[in-house]
Amino acid sequence: MVGESELERVAAVRRLEIIGSPPEERFDRITRLAREIFDMPVAEINFLDEDTQFTKSPYYPDATQYTPRPESFCDVTVQQPDLIVVPDATKDDRFSSRTTVTGPRHIRFYAGRPISVDSSARVGTLCLVDTRPREFTAEQQRVLDEMGSWVERELRATAELDRAVLVQRALLPGEEREWPGYDLAAVNLPSLGVGGDFYTWRSDDHRLDFLIADVMGKGAAGAIMAATVRATAIAVGDAPPAELLAAVDSQLAGDFDRTGTFATAVAGRLDLSSGVLTYADAGHGLSAIVRAGGTERLAATGLPLGISIGGGWRTESVELAPGDTLVSVTDGALEIGDGTLGALDDVLALVSSAPGASDAAGQLVARVQEARSVDDDVTALVLRRRVV
Repeated sequence: MVGESELERVAAVRRLEIIGSPPEERFDRITRLAREIFDMPVAEINFLDEDTQFTKSPYYPDATQYTPRPESFCDVTVQQPDLIVVPDATKDDRFSSRTTVTGPRHIRFYAGRPISVDSSARVGTLCLVDTRPREFTAEQQRVLDEMGSWVERELRATAELDRAVLVQRALLPGEEREWPGYDLAAVNLPSLGVGGDFYTWRSDDHRLDFLIADVMGKGAAGAIMAATVRATAIAVGDAPPAELLAAVDSQLAGDFDRTGTFATAVAGRLDLSSGVLTYADAGHGLSAIVRAGGTERLAATGLPLGISIGGGWRTESVELAPGDTLVSVTDGALEIGDGTLGALDDVLALVSSAPGASDAAGQLVARVQEARSVDDDVTALVLRRRVV
């Protein structure tokens, strides 16, 4: 019968989503250094689920990364909290009959340090293996323990990133909305789980305000600054587009300067009854209206936020007629084409052929996922005025 602690352990392994994952240099450098420090032919980072051991590092191109758990030394290691040292496996009743000892691997020496993601869930091991018996000093055990802590820090960093992804997702206002006569869809695809792009909107019965921004930088650093820009814009509240951008820029001038970052952004306000859109563009320049007779680019009206205090943003206005679609994307979306501004035409053609805003957003996501070279955050907002 499987105990509760083992069920919890396996659940922790599954949450990591690491079984079957590709090689990663951050783990390979640990096993590479372990082989050098301990002068061992084999150093591995292994993870164990219900019945299988998966070797995360190193990658063996000519052999499987999977081992039946009952034949694994690490199976014993994950069942207890302390480092295990086996000087000669042929003299240890726990291992002497295992095929990894009697068979082709001919393991004699083994040292395994259990790896945990929290105080109780031992998900895998950092282990050393040799085909000859060896001694392992107290100092060597201390070093192996410290290297095991290094593996745990890498895993926790991944777990923290996963939690950050959930938080950033929760801060988005939602992917689809409808108002009488309009439908809106938006997508956000960070290249590193979290990123520096975001969109947000607020509305009442008469108007829709929106903001899409792209903070320089990817990953956690970009996400932190993006969250700061978003929070500041929300705190500014009910301000026309140009005034909103100016207020955000003024309040965050010191933060932009200290972090050496900037942000492109476009803020818009749509009058739901007339279809008149007023907007201000802070160096973004990737917005357009798709009309029946063609497309109309919405030009930038000032510098990015953080480039200079008071970027001289002015408010422009344009009408969104029935059947027209407003599209605003960040530059990562251009990677579905050649990555240049000309690829915006590819985005606009995709939107033009889609029957609705959500369809356009879905097709853009599909194209981005097909473009394997995309390594930038991608955010898009699509707003269509329906034909009544």
